Amino acid sequence: MCILTSRVGLYSEPPAEITDDQGAQSAMMTMDPSPNNISSTFTRLIYGPLDDFLAYSREENSRWLIDIAHDICDPRLRRGSLRVWDVAAQEWRNLNPTDPLTASIYLYHIQDVVSLSKISVCVSKSKTAATGIPATMAGRVKARDGHRCWLTRFRWPLVNSHVCPKRMGDHLLRVVWNTFVLAPPPPALSIYDEMIGITLYGPIDSLFDIYQCGLRLVAPVRNPPLLAFYS
Repeated sequence: MCILTSRVGLYSEPPAEITDDQGAQSAMMTMDPSPNNISSTFTRLIYGPLDDFLAYSREENSRWLIDIAHDICDPRLRRGSLRVWDVAAQEWRNLNPTDPLTASIYLYHIQDVVSLSKISVCVSKSKTAATGIPATMAGRVKARDGHRCWLTRFRWPLVNSHVCPKRMGDHLLRVVWNTFVLAPPPPALSIYDEMIGITLYGPIDSLFDIYQCGLRLVAPVRNPPLLAFYS
């Protein structure tokens, strides 16, 4: 799956330290692509064997890939459409959500310039303090989740994991919220808010921490896929 390079905005160099909302906005600001980019140049987003894609999508068919494309390119407004290259007709055609996935080239088509979803690079693993606000958050998250893994329902070993890494801080958290959510963030939104936490089974948290396991909302289907694993 790819996108025209001329539609991808490039992130600017972030400030050395982020202490306010303005600095956070600067860190996530993108520049328009270079006018020298040729419109036919493509940026690859994801690729892999068809069997892997079928395992991830399960009963969602092409709806799964369409949602992943939006999550990467335009998660809040979802302005683009996903197209597939029709070999017989030698042209792009719009993908129907009910179409089966095939070993094909897919294009996220969008008129606007977008910034691709950004991964927060981890220098070292965060540790939650045993006292104070972090400990209060951990207790509230585990109580909310019934002291079980939110996904597997296992009771042990459990980890209080952050959906947004603590290292991002409150200011970047608000930028991330605005990137993915249409509603404005709560005025006092904090990285230690319980809505930012999730109780996970230890081995799953390890994958979640290094971006090999992701969570996404899916429509109710028989045996819905709760996890997306990436290798």
